[in-house]
Amino acid sequence: MKRTIILILVISAFSFANELGLIIGEPTGISYRAWLGGSNAMDFAVGWSFNTKENDNFDIHGAYLFGKKTDIRIEGYRLPFYFGPGGRIKLGEKDIVVGFKFPFGLYYKFRSVPFSMFFELAPGLNITPSTDFDITGGLGFRYIFGTPTSSETPSEENAKRDKR
Repeated sequence: MKRTIILILVISAFSFANELGLIIGEPTGISYRAWLGGSNAMDFAVGWSFNTKENDNFDIHGAYLFGKKTDIRIEGYRLPFYFGPGGRIKLGEKDIVVGFKFPFGLYYKFRSVPFSMFFELAPGLNITPSTDFDITGGLGFRYIFGTPTSSETPSEENAKRDKR
């Protein structure tokens, strides 16, 4: 089962548009998004979480995202709203925190350069070592590489927008 999941992720990484960049906020670190076709994507990040009382944490999280168009427009581009279920692990000096998160945010692909920008919030429920609720989020920038293969990916949406 693990091999199948890894194979699907590797194939999708080389088949669709990918994005790699930085997220600044909670946590602050490296952000990666793999477009899966349509408006769905897998989103991952690793970084430092400074939102703890006792110590800093290394934060790893990921989510499966669904995209929906909004009526918010910039340069004719309808900003997609995204949301989806995910999980996270925070590795600290004393504890390992495991939990669920539900990120949602807005995404923007720049018109003339292969970069994107996003803003997201992610309410979460930590289940170990104790149950508690928190909200994380940040502002991010990513470089877009790879070839989009779906008419719904942001790069293709920009091509449609340019023809209008």
